[in-house]
Amino acid sequence: MRGERRDPADRCVGAMSKGRRRARAPARALRLLPLLIGVLGASVCGGGAAVAQDIGVRARVDRDSVVEGGQVALTVEVSGTSLGEVAPPDVSGITDFDIVGGPMSSNRFQWINGRTSATRSYTYLLRPRRTGSQRIPPLGLLVNGQTYRTESIDVEVIPGGGAGTPGNRPSPPAGGSGERGGPGRAPGPARPQQEPAGTPVVRVIADVDTAAAYIGQQVTLRVLLDTQTEILNLGMKDTPTFPGFWAEEIKLPENLEMRRVQRGSEAYNEYTLMKRALFPTGSGMLTIPAMTYQIQVRRRSLDPIESFFFTPTETITRRTEPIALEVHPLPATSRPAGFSGAVGNFNLTVTTDRKDSQVNDAIGVKIRVAGEGNLNAVNALPLPELSDFKQYSPKVSSSTSIVGDRLRGEKVWDYVLIPLAPGAQSIPPVRFSFFDPGTATYRSIASPPIPIQVARGAEGSAGPPGVLVAQSDVRQLRRDIHFIKQAADGLKDRSAPFYRSPWFAVLVLLPLATDLGVFVYARARDSQRANARQRRERRARTLARRRLKEARRRMAPSTARAFYAEVAQALTEYVAAKFDTSAAGLTHDRIEELLTSRGATEEDRRTFHRCLEACDYARFAPTSSGPEEMRRTLLAAEEILVRLERSLSA
Repeated sequence: MRGERRDPADRCVGAMSKGRRRARAPARALRLLPLLIGVLGASVCGGGAAVAQDIGVRARVDRDSVVEGGQVALTVEVSGTSLGEVAPPDVSGITDFDIVGGPMSSNRFQWINGRTSATRSYTYLLRPRRTGSQRIPPLGLLVNGQTYRTESIDVEVIPGGGAGTPGNRPSPPAGGSGERGGPGRAPGPARPQQEPAGTPVVRVIADVDTAAAYIGQQVTLRVLLDTQTEILNLGMKDTPTFPGFWAEEIKLPENLEMRRVQRGSEAYNEYTLMKRALFPTGSGMLTIPAMTYQIQVRRRSLDPIESFFFTPTETITRRTEPIALEVHPLPATSRPAGFSGAVGNFNLTVTTDRKDSQVNDAIGVKIRVAGEGNLNAVNALPLPELSDFKQYSPKVSSSTSIVGDRLRGEKVWDYVLIPLAPGAQSIPPVRFSFFDPGTATYRSIASPPIPIQVARGAEGSAGPPGVLVAQSDVRQLRRDIHFIKQAADGLKDRSAPFYRSPWFAVLVLLPLATDLGVFVYARARDSQRANARQRRERRARTLARRRLKEARRRMAPSTARAFYAEVAQALTEYVAAKFDTSAAGLTHDRIEELLTSRGATEEDRRTFHRCLEACDYARFAPTSSGPEEMRRTLLAAEEILVRLERSLSA
């Protein structure tokens, strides 16, 4: 009893008895060791045969109804005594929902009374696209090379603000049927709609610098990423399109710049993902479509072993909101006659390469329009009528640049003028009109006239000597009948017979020359084909090495599928090049036939097929391929190529 005092002798006896019990414990453990080994051996031997029979697959959701705009957590579970290789479910058939998060994977292992069980689950966050009864179709999973399918699940989507909101329903009691879709579970009341615990806070926002614009006016679009977690990778789900706009890309730095911003009471790390300069091509209400990003983030894991040995990740989907933009037409009143559609703020310069010239000596005239705005719609600026110059079509060049997120354009027209009359000439002013959206008015600018002094030039270049008259002062009144010159003597027939002409000999020799040319061409083509086949066979090893070098660069778990595809393509293209055939139609049987025809040994053929089959299998189940397995596959491919090169070249 507590507080009782024991005699020292009693304490010594107690210590001895404890020592004897400790001595007997190892002896009992040694006697039980054979029995434990037998139980473990029986469980291991029997477990392998039951793997394919004890696999169970099911899908469930955390609620059977959801309010419009809410989210549903879909969980796909695979359970069995031993799972082996499990690939994530194929969710491409889900069309009534948007996948906004996941997959979040977890593993569970149990050993109860000598029986083992393992469970692997994948969780996705789904957002319904429309109201009413929506269906999650059966999902397929690849487990140990065999395909399993779940049952379909129906979810009722309630319009926002309607009665029966899931958030107003009572939560199910512990152990109740709060989840739907699993076997043996009846539908029950749904839990209040909320984001699962640990969901990373990541937002993608699109904005423009103005809500209204004119046709042809620049509207700058930005796409921002706000996050409170670490971003591992991201990419666009689809290529963005901007119907109704002319789009120009604004280049961003290769490494995204991070800014610390405050959104209400929350602080975020902000990145700029995209910038575009958009120019409306029509009036009315235009919409910039939503853009979808797939973002890989670091996930918080409750499993300390997973967090220690691996980096838990999660791929989530974020979508921007569509942006409505009001586009006004250009004013019809006070529109200049020479307006060509330019919108912005521009300046005009006209220069010549010389101010003094001679008759028939070319003069270069350069018209340059530059400024802020899009000049793609501007046609060639015509020079005024120049009757004393011969004018050639201009050479047009254009360039664009981005300065402070604004598009600046420049367009240059290079004209060549040939003076036709001497004297004091002049290039009249060139006019250019554009619409300035800053002041909402049309503006017209003009260049000053350019005087040109034209000298007479070489003797006879300006016509007969006498009074110099400019061509602008000469006008043709009418054209009369030209005078017909009379012959001094009678006319003679100077024509020769056709058979005496050189063309007759050409026509006679033409068939012989044609036959000779066809013969020479056929021989040259056959020789070229033979050389091409030999050249392709010689380059087979080099091309295969290049493919394997690319595979070595992708030898990582994240790019396992691409790695095995490169190795398989290197082996297939090597055989195709060696036998001058197409790699697209090579099957295993055809490869066996080709290698046998060239005397390849049975061992080399068997090794080649094993390596090719390993690549094909790994491409469909890449989760089982680690760095060591990839290294062995690459070494096997390199070795078999060396052996085949020796046997096929012998």
